[in-house]
Amino acid sequence: TPHRLGGNSQNGIDCSGFTQHIYKKVYKKKIPRSSQQQYRKAYKVSKSKLKEGDLVFFSAARSKKQISHVGIYLKNNLFIHTSSSQGVTINNLNEKYYRRNWVSGGRY
Repeated sequence: TPHRLGGNSQNGIDCSGFTQHIYKKVYKKKIPRSSQQQYRKAYKVSKSKLKEGDLVFFSAARSKKQISHVGIYLKNNLFIHTSSSQGVTINNLNEKYYRRNWVSGGRY
């Protein structure tokens, strides 16, 4: 599925639409649509306490107050998310970009 800002279908989906869809289909939980709201409502979890299915939040802003990206933690520092260049993809939390922009984990 390609990445599409504001998208929420197989034609294109953004990061928070992806996490919302997975939570509804897999976990039978309704979570907010935007990454910022998903962050606000989630119980915060440190990186060392992440469990499979937890959300992982990132911010490209220096203040880290504006959440700009969200994904779903898998295991072994891997998470699944949508990328503007690769669509739905898996990356490692230890990659420089994600280490630098890490904000928090979140649990519902």
